[in-house]
Amino acid sequence: MLPELSPPVVAGLVLGGLTAVATARIVYRGGTTLNDHAVAAVVVGCVAVWPLLWWGAVGAGLAGPSLALLMGLGMSAIFGLFFVLGRKREATGALLAWARIAQPAYAFSLWAGLLLVLWAPFALLTGRPPLWPGALLLLPAGLALAGTAWTYGAANRVRRHALSLPGLAGELRLAHLSDLHASPVTPGPELLALVDRVNALEPDLVAITGDLLMPFSEAEHGYLIDALARLQAPAVACPGNHDLPVCDRLRDELAAIGIPLLVDERCILDIGGRAVECCGLDFRWTSAQAHLDQVLPTWPPVAADLRLLLAHDPRLFRPLPAGRFDLVLSGHTHGGQIGLDLIGLPWSVLRPLGVYDQGHWRRAGADGETLLYVHRGNWNTGLPPRMGIASEIVVHRIGVGEGCVRPRARPAP
Repeated sequence: MLPELSPPVVAGLVLGGLTAVATARIVYRGGTTLNDHAVAAVVVGCVAVWPLLWWGAVGAGLAGPSLALLMGLGMSAIFGLFFVLGRKREATGALLAWARIAQPAYAFSLWAGLLLVLWAPFALLTGRPPLWPGALLLLPAGLALAGTAWTYGAANRVRRHALSLPGLAGELRLAHLSDLHASPVTPGPELLALVDRVNALEPDLVAITGDLLMPFSEAEHGYLIDALARLQAPAVACPGNHDLPVCDRLRDELAAIGIPLLVDERCILDIGGRAVECCGLDFRWTSAQAHLDQVLPTWPPVAADLRLLLAHDPRLFRPLPAGRFDLVLSGHTHGGQIGLDLIGLPWSVLRPLGVYDQGHWRRAGADGETLLYVHRGNWNTGLPPRMGIASEIVVHRIGVGEGCVRPRARPAP
């Protein structure tokens, strides 16, 4: 049986409801797409965990001023992320800190919500408080703190991969970025620091595989363009799902700083005397394979030392003819969002679902073998929060130089 609805419980439930409505309202100020509906549902669910736990604590006789304050702070932190995003201006100082405090708050809500789903049936059968798992709450708290500490502590770590390609003279250094999600909580200084780190790696070419923006930066994202203008190497990009509402404008802005946004287009670049074919696919939520089948014939094979495909969505690797490209670069999955990168294992909760979540994958066919690299993304602050997955800067050393080998890659299903 659920504990009674005493005045403190009703007050907590009302506060939680108001927080959920206020936060969801800001979500919908950013957009009303299917993605926004999903975000709003997650937001409401995360807010709901806090008053439910308060209800359980009251029923278990453990509620007090300190716990009430903690519950209030948790809901305030969750609201904070979208309050800062809703301003649609770069956040600094206390506002940026507020958005980042939201990350462990959201993470705790997600883990604690899962715990409640598992705990409640057991508690009802054994006569225990169904909304108060007690000391077991230390588990979601520990996971939330460890996961978010890793997210920020290992932010944009550099990963180097060597790819043997005997047909390429010398060696080409390709830097790969993805899912920048420029926004009030991924502001200009962070993007400038990211670009400076890329420049220090001295790549020959930079590839950006989509989601440069997000709904709260569609109107104003000059700080993104200013940061990317500082790239010292040639760069190419393809759009992601968050770029679609302002894709034409973004393409013009990037073209003005010398970065082609390839929307079902290709270009041939001369990189140190080597011809590099760069093809970029538009994003499709549905009919992605039909779209691929339509676009591929418009790119008849050309003589090139390196053939690259930029596709934000890694699902397209499955129907792609093996051997058509030497390397496919993708993003979109954020490394699987929740995974074991924290302990050095390339695994995420999306892997068992057959998703290309992170790292290298390969497909072999009659015309040769194609490699896919799925980028873990460059953003750190957002919803859902990263848990045990660090953002990254990837450098692919491609050619026949010392140490260039075929990387260990999982066969594509």
